[in-house]
Amino acid sequence: MREIWCALLIVGVMASVAGCTTPVDNTTLETTPVPQTEMPALKETPAPLTLRPAVSADLPDFDYANVLVISPGGTDWMETNASHVARVALRDRAAREMYLGGGEVEGVFLSCHSTPFPSSGRGCAPALRITNKTASVDFLVDEGEGRVVTTVTEIRGA
Repeated sequence: MREIWCALLIVGVMASVAGCTTPVDNTTLETTPVPQTEMPALKETPAPLTLRPAVSADLPDFDYANVLVISPGGTDWMETNASHVARVALRDRAAREMYLGGGEVEGVFLSCHSTPFPSSGRGCAPALRITNKTASVDFLVDEGEGRVVTTVTEIRGA
């Protein structure tokens, strides 16, 4: 009986080895080249930014010149001034609606928040803070591009 098991084991090993050593057809299939005019060269371009809805006109009754800077210390973190940051922020539809719906502008400050993965560290930008009965919203502004890049919302307790 032992001889049968040995014979089966030897046949099994030989079958396995034979499968590994069988020659493979490595010939390349003929392909038809695609003319360059049909397939334009690809360029790497960054993904377009999702822009927040904005309006082009300033609020006629808002006093941009007297917007407070509510950050402690100096204003060296701003590229422009508090008036410009407020003007950019209040052109954002959400900021404008919050202000016109009874929100109060507290002022401009340097807002720092966590950044999403894979970025590390904190993201900081000048922001206009608008508050109402239920929330405080910081509208973070990219001064160079003249747009709101994100918001940070803090829900107020009732």
